[in-house]
Formats: sequence, C-alpha cells, structure tokens
Amino acid sequence: MLVLAFVLLGGLAIAATPKQPKQPKKNAQSVPEQYREWLNRDVAYIITNEEKKAFINLSTNDERDKFIERFWEVRNPTPGSPSNPYKDEIYKRLAYTEQWFGGKNGWRSDRGRVYITLGPPKQVGRYLSFANIRPMEIWFYSNDHPALPPFFYVVFYQKDAGDDFRLYSPFMDGPDKLVTGASGNSENNRVGSWQIIDHDAGREVSRTTLSLLPDEPVDYQTATSSMASDMMLNNIRGLANHPLNKEILRQRRTLLENVSHRVILGSEYLDVLTVPLIDESGDTNVHYVLRLKKPEDFSLAESKEGTYYYTASVSAKVLTADAKQIFSQERKLSQYVDDKQLVKLKNRVFGYEGLLPLAPGKYKLKFQLTDEIKHTSFTADRDVVVPERPTSELRITEVVPFSEAASGQPSFMPFSAGGVRFTPAMEGLTLVPGQDLEFFYQLWAPASDPNEGELEVEYAYGRMGMNDIQTLKEQIARNQFDAHGAMISGKKIPTAALAPGNYRLAITVTDPLTHKRSVAGFQFRIADLGASAPTWDISDPQAAEDVRTGRRQYERALCYIFQGDQKAALSYLQNSYSRNPDEQTREKLVDVLYSRQAFAEIGDLYSRTGITPRTDEDTIVKMAESLNRLGEVTKSIQLLESALSVRQASSTLYLSLAHYYQVAGNNAKASEMEEKAKAIAAHPTT
Repeated sequence: MLVLAFVLLGGLAIAATPKQPKQPKKNAQSVPEQYREWLNRDVAYIITNEEKKAFINLSTNDERDKFIERFWEVRNPTPGSPSNPYKDEIYKRLAYTEQWFGGKNGWRSDRGRVYITLGPPKQVGRYLSFANIRPMEIWFYSNDHPALPPFFYVVFYQKDAGDDFRLYSPFMDGPDKLVTGASGNSENNRVGSWQIIDHDAGREVSRTTLSLLPDEPVDYQTATSSMASDMMLNNIRGLANHPLNKEILRQRRTLLENVSHRVILGSEYLDVLTVPLIDESGDTNVHYVLRLKKPEDFSLAESKEGTYYYTASVSAKVLTADAKQIFSQERKLSQYVDDKQLVKLKNRVFGYEGLLPLAPGKYKLKFQLTDEIKHTSFTADRDVVVPERPTSELRITEVVPFSEAASGQPSFMPFSAGGVRFTPAMEGLTLVPGQDLEFFYQLWAPASDPNEGELEVEYAYGRMGMNDIQTLKEQIARNQFDAHGAMISGKKIPTAALAPGNYRLAITVTDPLTHKRSVAGFQFRIADLGASAPTWDISDPQAAEDVRTGRRQYERALCYIFQGDQKAALSYLQNSYSRNPDEQTREKLVDVLYSRQAFAEIGDLYSRTGITPRTDEDTIVKMAESLNRLGEVTKSIQLLESALSVRQASSTLYLSLAHYYQVAGNNAKASEMEEKAKAIAAHPTT
C-alpha cells in the first residue's frame, strides 16, 4: 500500500506540474561552428562516445575551451609540461593525411583513419603494377596498445583507377576482391584468386591476404580466413571506445586528479636496490627494495581513538627495453601499530621489499612509493638486465649487504633464498667501527657443472687510493649448489680495526678446474659517527597469494610473450591456469595455443569452462575457429550462440556465426546472422 500510495502521489504531483516544453536534442550540429571542426575532424577518431556527448551538452564557450584543454592533458604523456607530444602528433598526422591521402578530406579516407588512429606504420609495401592484381598497400605495425596485437598488418586496395584505397578485410572481402577481371574466373573464387596473388606477388603477400596477424595459422588449401583479422580491424575502427582504452584514460584522469593535491618527488629522495636471484624452482626473479632516505619522509597518523597507523601504496611497472609495458604490480599498504612498535619505528627509515618474476632479458622498471597520508609520491626508474643461465662458466650476482637475516622463512618472499630471509642494506652503506659488514650473493653454475671439488673465493677490501687492501680467502664446496645450479653464499667482515673512509669490496670466485673467474663488488663507508639509519621494511603483503593463484607464473609468461618465446610462455601459462583458471589467464593461453595451432587444446579449454560474460571477444573467435578446424562446426555455432546470449552482441560475433552456419550448410541462418551483423555495424552502440 505504501508503494501504491507513493506512485499515486507521484502521479498526482506530475499531473499538477505544468507541462514543460520539450528541449531539442543536442547533436554535433548544435555545437558552435568554431568548435565543430575540432569535434568532427580533429579528434573524430580518438574521442570516446562519453566525451563527445559531454562536449555536445556544454553550454558556454568557456566550458568548451576548458574541456578541450582537459581532453589533451589527459592524453599528454608528460602531464603538466609546457608541450603536449600527443596533441602535436595528432595534428601532424592530420596534416600528413591531407598531403598524401586525397587533399583536404584525406583524413576521412580509410588510410587516413588508420594513420590518424595508429600513427605511421613501421613498414609500407606498395604493389601497384601487377597485371592481374588490383593496386595494394600493405602497412606493418609494431604496436604497444593493449587492445591490439603486438604485430599486425593492415591492407588497402584500389578497386578502380582513381578510387580511394579502401580497407581490406580477409574474411569479408577475401583474395577474390584483390584480383582484376582480366584474371579469368578468379573473381568470387578464393582459392583461384589466392593462387594468382601467390604466384605474382609472392607468399608473404598472399599469406597477408588471408590473415593480418603474423602468428595466426592459415589454410592455403582452401584460402579461408578466420574472423580474427576482422575483429582486429573492428578494434582499430573503434579504438577510442574500446574498454581497455577507456580504462587507460580513466587511470590518467585519476592520476591528474591525484597530482593536483600530491607532491611528486624524484629519485634523489628514494633509494632503490635490485638483484636477480634464481629461486628453488630454477626461475629468475628480480628482488627489489625501495627505501626513503630520511625517517621524516614517511608519516604515521593518529586516529580518533588515539592509535597510530600508516597508509601507503607501491607501484612497480615492468617495461621492455624499448618502453612497452609488460605488466605492473600495484600494492596497498595499511596497518595499525601498537605503542611498542611506535617507539621502535619512530626514528627508522621506511622501505618496501618486492619481487618481480622476470625472465632473462633487458627491462625498464618504473617505481613509485606513495605516502597516502602526506600525499607525497617518490619515483625512480631503473634499467635492469636479468642474465641468462650460464652455459660454460660461473656467474656471481650483485652483492647485497644486509642488516638482519632470519632462517626458516618462506622462499617466495622478497630477498629470501636458501631458507634465509635477508633485510637488505643499500649500496653506499655507512658503518661505525665495530659494526660488522655482512653481505650475501648468489653463484650461478652451468647445469653440467660437476658437484665435487671446491671453488676458491677471495674477498679484497680497502680504502680507495690508500693502498691498504686486505684480503680474506676461503673455499666453497660445489655440492652446495642446488639442482638448478644456484648457491647462496656470504660473509661477515669485522670492521673494528678499519680506519674511517670510503671502501671498495671486490669478490672474486675462481674455478680451479677451468681457471675461469667471476667478479662482483660494492662500496661502503666507515665513519666515527653517522651510521646508516636503522630501517623498517614492509614486505610484499600479496606474495603468498600471488604464488597460490599462479599470478607470478602469469607475469613471467607475459615476459616470454614479449620476447617471442611462445614455448616458454605456454608452459608458465598452463602452470598458472592450473592454479587459478581465470579469464585473464585463459585469454593469453588461447592466444599462445592458437599461434601454435594447438586447436585440440583450445577445444579442451572451452569444454571445461565454456563462455562467460567476461570472456574476451578475441578469445571467443579463436575458440570457435579452433573447433571448426577440428571439424566440429556445430560446436563452433553453439559456442557463438552461447556468447551472444551472455554478452553484448557485436557485428564480429554475428559475422563469425554467419560464416559457420554457411559452413554447416544452413544458408538461411547464415543470411539472418549476416543481416544482424550489418545492422549493428550501421548503428553501433556506445
């Protein structure tokens, strides 16, 4: 009754209100002329639907000017700087399209759209003079946008002389659209057309006409194409509105909002130490510590109840040597401290210890440690090399001085090895006379290294330029190497007799069998006063969870994917998926399996987990095509029908479904699905 009364009262209230004149719906034409070109031309391919709608609904030119300023700043790779390289690049691309792709309206052409969206290709192949093949351009892209493959082609062709070059679709057009009438019966004959292209232009070109993805398997016998290339083309057309692109923009907006009330400080305020170590499974990891330089740089806050707490966040981004992001780790650190802890921590330097599961290779690491109470962030970058396992000689890692060591600790934690967990100190450590110098390092040996005999180790240390070098020698038994050829070793050196000054320590490990040696070292300081401040480190709170769920194996697999080692990536992805069969891991697993033409394994993945609302569209298409390659087109149809029942419909899925209905001989359903695909393509949703 209460609900009914409310509805009736609401109805009476509405009825009593004078009818308001209907406001005309705003569209792009309602935008003042001086802003219309910016909306419809300058940013036509990079503005999201939500941004466009918001801009159209603005009322004043002042609001529009501020919107445009904000629009570019969100996309600025160096926010806050006087220049905006992204904005400059977009206008440079627009000018290029007008110069080379048809004059003033060159930006409207298919080539113009791709060029503005993706930028200049890495390579361009032009095929303009073949008697039986229409003029073509093949653009090759090396890409770092997460919504697109790392490498792909885009093909354009000219149907008739004088026409614009149009975008080519392997699935919808096919090779027969690329041959001329002079080639006889090849039009509408995929195999015959492909054979002409293969004979005249070569295998690389003919393969590209079947798939724009270099790692996708193709069928030369039937010259058929999967939907994977077309789905990628759809992603290019709608890149601005792709969920991953919107998420990137959301993160950048958040960063800008945070920067407005947050101080960003550089590496002069933050110490970073990194060291690659081999774990008990034989995998390489980069252990790192981020440590502030002064106790007062980090704050403890008092709650209303009188208790104290800290709140911080840590970000570690892993990029390739050429700055393509592989993955990132984000951690939230927040905890209450009791009175006893408060006294202990008061004059200590705050630090964070983490671990990155990196395969051998070169990386750029970007770190950010944020005190959320002070709204202060500290940043630092490092170039890191994770060496390959040695094949013929010993290798010594970086030497890590430490202040504490505890045995019986979990091996998956940062700076844990050989059953011991170390609290690392930094390069340039300052000690007072009588304070022992303690350090550890890891030795790596070839897998075939004999496990008998001993290695010779020499520790030499002295003040630089003072000719007061002292040496210590010892031997290490080879049987201390584990099954993966790794061994933790270290030393404690008394400093009571050392004079003040800056010291250099060099460690030389010699193999008496081969007489080969490996050397490492670091610097430290002895001072009468002013020893390095004691520290309190927070270790990665998510380490155990990352091991349990296979997250570390997933991140390691991403490293191998970027290095092009599909075999190693597959092994780690399978391990990760066995621990936690989530959509994200399955998506990458399907990608790798598909590139290796492991269709049966993809079919098994589908039979075990099916399709969910969160299944990526690319994964759906590759699963359907894998089932088709296994001769199970009925299952391909069932898969796509299932996908369309649980997620938003798309032209890609309907086109794919039309194809498999046609393969199954159901031409009526194929036509129905194709019409649905065309309807969606003509009226895309936001």
